[in-house]
Amino acid sequence: MKACWSCRFSLLSALILAALGAPSARAADDVLFKALNDELQRSMQKLQLGDLEKPYFIAYTVQDAKYQSVSATFGSLVSKTESRYRLLTVEVRVGDYAFDNTNFLSMPFGSTGVTRLFGGTITIPLDDDYREIRRQVWLATDGAYKKALEDLAHKRGASRNRSQSERLSDFSKEEPVRLAEDTTPDLANLEDSAQLVRELSAILRRAKDVDISDVHLRASTLRTLYLNSEGTTFTRVTPSLALIAVAGTQAADGMPLQDFAAWFGRSMKDLPPKSQLSSRLEDLNKRLGELRAAPLLDRYNGPVLFEGQAAAELFSQVFAPKLLATRRPSADDARIEAYLGAMDNPFLDKIGARVLPDFLNLVDNPTLEEYAKTPLAVRYAVDDEGVRARETKLVEHGVLKTLLSTRSPVSGIEHSTGNRRGQGILPSNLILTADNGLSEQALREQFIKLIQQRRKEFGIVVRRLGNPALKASPEGSSMMFVQRGRGEEDLEDPIAAYKVFPDGHEELIRNVDLTGIGLSTFKDIVAASSTSTVYAAPFTARNTGIFPTISFFELAQGEGGKPLISVAVPSLLFDDLTLRKPTGNIPKPPAFPRPIADN
Repeated sequence: MKACWSCRFSLLSALILAALGAPSARAADDVLFKALNDELQRSMQKLQLGDLEKPYFIAYTVQDAKYQSVSATFGSLVSKTESRYRLLTVEVRVGDYAFDNTNFLSMPFGSTGVTRLFGGTITIPLDDDYREIRRQVWLATDGAYKKALEDLAHKRGASRNRSQSERLSDFSKEEPVRLAEDTTPDLANLEDSAQLVRELSAILRRAKDVDISDVHLRASTLRTLYLNSEGTTFTRVTPSLALIAVAGTQAADGMPLQDFAAWFGRSMKDLPPKSQLSSRLEDLNKRLGELRAAPLLDRYNGPVLFEGQAAAELFSQVFAPKLLATRRPSADDARIEAYLGAMDNPFLDKIGARVLPDFLNLVDNPTLEEYAKTPLAVRYAVDDEGVRARETKLVEHGVLKTLLSTRSPVSGIEHSTGNRRGQGILPSNLILTADNGLSEQALREQFIKLIQQRRKEFGIVVRRLGNPALKASPEGSSMMFVQRGRGEEDLEDPIAAYKVFPDGHEELIRNVDLTGIGLSTFKDIVAASSTSTVYAAPFTARNTGIFPTISFFELAQGEGGKPLISVAVPSLLFDDLTLRKPTGNIPKPPAFPRPIADN
């Protein structure tokens, strides 16, 4: 059997090398790939501790990343860095596809080791030194294998003391993929980036009432090399760029006010001209000034219309996180299992049930480059487990058809949808469409009609919502500590909301708190527009992962370790929602104004 395995693996190695060699400049003599492939072959043939089991699956992922970051406040540079990383992640599985060492938590977590840190990820040399890279891969594989054996022993011991209502395989079998991308776009000149950020930041200094500001640009080029023992191998190049401007102030009563402007793309070419960037920041100054003078809303129950960015953020913050088929691991401690059970995704039991109105449909598609002639922020041909990307129909005519998944099966979903990014499941490009959607004018007319039917003095339209990853929170600032009411979901507060009166005129209000927003709320959408807002933002999946690990990919793609997703969402009209002013203690504003502001 050993000789047979050796023959098969030698043939597999030849196929992998051939697959990479034809289209890629990094061919069979590539030092990094050769070191990984040689150690993978040796480990699959010979790695065994005593009479214990050999690995049935090994995967190596190397992320070779160039990274650039520039930050400024009020026209002065705060930081300017340029760096490069090369990270190795090792995955070793023992047992078999039906039952292996994964999807299990043991308490206590056991001894520490190099591969226990950062989810099995370590740094490896930037130099293409075959011997040293292979030594590092050997050490990491050895540590991952020993941990896998330990976890499998604990898991088997725990399983003997309980019966399972449903037996799920631990790992799905997927078709091997071989793909090579060799484009490596260059990062922008660091000095040019610093100058742009400095100039944009200075615009925020012109507003005398803006107390805090941050403008930063982050760019990266991530080259991923992946190979596993099943025959999958790919190289993938992921360039990304984020330009974020955040500004904050306080109203006269001390309540904090913040707003932001954000641009995401793959290179500096995706940014608008500097004149348009400057205009957006001037608008940011203006909006904050208007918010300071706006009145509070005491309490409101009635129709609410989410337009543009607000509809996109609402959908991505509340609905999108429940589209992930995260598997609950078992544990050898009843208290841990009870805790994990409380984190179950309610949508796992909703497949086949109505979760949206029957006129709404939803798909996820990481292969799209643009939608409605607008570039999308997320594009990939193969996910981080080597599964080919494809469109997944999630909701059809309001009925939930499936969830996004990885190679870790859940009840009713046996195979991956190609949505593994970083250490877990992530949406890519979510496209929400409405059958027979209304024009923006017709939607507003229906909104006004609802206000009149409810005999309300006014309705509420929300045009901007905050994002939890796009905030300024300087050290020592007391601005972020005002308490806010919360509903079923931890939704960020509206930034721009307006009273809309039956005659059509509007009045801006500030510091509005949405309450009672939950998954069931989305079934009560009464109408949607025919056009959509295409929007990219950092993604926060609350209560859907277990001890998540942040990879460089996630750090580079989003803010604060949160990766990006794109959404295309129409304006959404809700029949009845509740809004109120925040409660709790309010921080006092500064005793006197900021010392210097531009005229």
